[in-house]
Amino acid sequence: MSLLEDNSSKEDHLIIARFEKTVAKLLEVHANYQKQIVHLTEENQALKSLLEASKRNLSTPTANYDSLRLDHHLVHQINQYIKEIDLCLAYFEQV
Repeated sequence: MSLLEDNSSKEDHLIIARFEKTVAKLLEVHANYQKQIVHLTEENQALKSLLEASKRNLSTPTANYDSLRLDHHLVHQINQYIKEIDLCLAYFEQV
């Protein structure tokens, strides 16, 4: 019976080692997701700040037509980035 117990013990150790390796991988992936979430959140905040600054610039009466058109394009582009980042953050929160 000791031979069977040795085999069982070896199998148990292999299973435990595989489990530990899988858990370590999952923790690494989770840490990477957390870093991405932090980065995207910071980027989202920066873009929202730029958008607010651009909106303030659009509302000034001294702005000329070319800068208004350029600012409008910038506002649209920032809005698109914010939407994409919000979607990514929502996805990461689901995962």
